Amino acid sequence: MGVRLYLKPPNKDGTSLIYLRAKKGIKTFTKSLSITVKASDWNSRNYQVKGNALNSIVINRKLNKIIENMNLSWSSFENEIYSWDELCRNLGQGSPQKDVGSFLETVYKPRMKLVTYQSYKYSYGALLKVLGVKSITFKELNYNNIDKAVSIWKNEGKSTNTIDTYLKHIGVIINEAYDRGMITFRFEKKKKWRVKKNTGNIESAKTEELLNAINNVNDIYDFQTFAFWLLMFCMRGLYPTDIAKMHHYDLTLDDDIPYNIDISKNRYVKHKRSKTGEPMRILYSCKPTEEIMNSLQVSIAMTHLNRNKKFPDVYPKGDLHPLMFFDYPEELHKNVWDVYIKRSRKVVGLPFKTARKTFESFALKLGISQEIRYRLLGHQDRTIKRYYQNWEWDEMIDLVDEAHMRVLKALEVEKIWFQLRKRGKEIGLNEAIINKGILIGNPRKKESWVL
Repeated sequence: MGVRLYLKPPNKDGTSLIYLRAKKGIKTFTKSLSITVKASDWNSRNYQVKGNALNSIVINRKLNKIIENMNLSWSSFENEIYSWDELCRNLGQGSPQKDVGSFLETVYKPRMKLVTYQSYKYSYGALLKVLGVKSITFKELNYNNIDKAVSIWKNEGKSTNTIDTYLKHIGVIINEAYDRGMITFRFEKKKKWRVKKNTGNIESAKTEELLNAINNVNDIYDFQTFAFWLLMFCMRGLYPTDIAKMHHYDLTLDDDIPYNIDISKNRYVKHKRSKTGEPMRILYSCKPTEEIMNSLQVSIAMTHLNRNKKFPDVYPKGDLHPLMFFDYPEELHKNVWDVYIKRSRKVVGLPFKTARKTFESFALKLGISQEIRYRLLGHQDRTIKRYYQNWEWDEMIDLVDEAHMRVLKALEVEKIWFQLRKRGKEIGLNEAIINKGILIGNPRKKESWVL
């Protein structure tokens, strides 16, 4: 059992052909190396010819390459990375040809959580994209190609964290292949691959810029991305993590209508901000916040309900909660939101985090006090809070709501939302989305829209 080199019986001139043989059970693969040597010059222990033999340097150089491939290929076969047919093919070709994507599929997928495997696969896909190929072998997964990829990523403006993640995943794959004897080098991150971190201020959006960006909306996912950016702004700068968790918190009703909002009752969500744990009481039953929520719920039902089984099922089960868009375990959060996070800069022209920065910037321009701004944004600042009695802090609720409405008005969110719906109509989105439809009951059992 195993793989080895051996000599055939000598020819009339006294030389013998070197052959390669692989054997496993009843399966045997044999191949001539087309190299002839004298039996007296052959060392069967190290598969080399003696130094005084004719052309020994050239022959041994060839043999060393063959031996390296032979050992790597057999190791891959023993580790169940290669099938028998792949082993034979690689031994016959004379160089390792294992596709990295197949390696991910056979080695990583069975032992990883789905979200982790997908993140590795995404990094591999990013590498293929910039190299302009559909697949690469481990032989091609070299420093020259990695260097080329990093240069392109830098030119594309990829963030430091993104490039670091790509390199981390690629490095782990390379080192795994090394540990399995498939390649002869370990991954080492080069200094020249480092990307200077952007220490500048986070961008802030302007009304005109957002109105112009609506022209970038060309499909339902673009619409959802833009709508989520607006929702994050309307919800006083919440991040995707908070948007995803809103339905976990209490809803409250208020019989008073202090700001002439055309609804029967004000509706709030009592939410603890994920980053700080600071409690927030956020008014969401105002224009256009609740309309955006309703349209998103309908839209997400169309894109995520009864999807292809290769995607994780993240659509809510049972009756839909007023503030629920997805329902998934925590480990799938990145997987669900990545599509929108990556589209945001392309569609809106800005990342999601700028929704929070924009809200804060407008609050500053409007001269809203620091105390109220901190309440609006869920900042954790005990130096401010300690100067107020509990009842005084609670009395700020009305002032916070008033400031909230002023900020929404300053950005002209209603106007932006109207134009986004108009754009949705232009690109042929379902009327239920454009007309602020509301999903009721359990859409998994029946399709029911209220327009």
